[in-house]
Amino acid sequence: MTSRPADISKTEQPLRPGRVAGLRRPAAVLGLTLFATAGWGWAAYERFVEVPHAAARQRVATSLDLLDKWADGEAQRAYVKLSEELKPWWTMIQDQQRRIMAARSDQERDALIASRDDLLLAFIREHDLAASVELLVDAFDQFDRCITLDACDEEIIRKSIAIDVKRIYRTFKPFIQARRDTDNTGERDKDFGKGLEDLFFRFLS
Repeated sequence: MTSRPADISKTEQPLRPGRVAGLRRPAAVLGLTLFATAGWGWAAYERFVEVPHAAARQRVATSLDLLDKWADGEAQRAYVKLSEELKPWWTMIQDQQRRIMAARSDQERDALIASRDDLLLAFIREHDLAASVELLVDAFDQFDRCITLDACDEEIIRKSIAIDVKRIYRTFKPFIQARRDTDNTGERDKDFGKGLEDLFFRFLS
């Protein structure tokens, strides 16, 4: 009895194009998923790691640049000049400082402080120091503005000039207030010394 050849149409049918695509689709989906995941991962790295680091580096660079300009600028020279020229005034008020510290009432202390402030304003006027004081006080506006805009590193600025800010503000506060009441043109300059004042209270805290 002759055997009939096997019907390959049922046992070994070739794969249809549709079935090939079906098998390839999971691999394609996996590839796209991995690609998308990598893309989102890189975007997240840039947003949460690289960009903040770059911004921080820029704040440091801006801070150091401002400090370099301050150290080599006219305001620093005015600071040195005033430190020398105010020595007679410091000597003049030593006794008054002791009396302020020993005052027994706020009223007595306030009167002594007001008298000391008047002496400072008279000394600045008589020795023609107003322009130097204005130059020095105005120089701190740039630091306050840079910190406020988050363009500078506050800690670097604090460590570099906090002592100077406190000393200058406490010394020239009467002059600042006088300029706010009436400036050298006879007009009020209500914003004079605002940058220095803001830095003083920022660093004081």
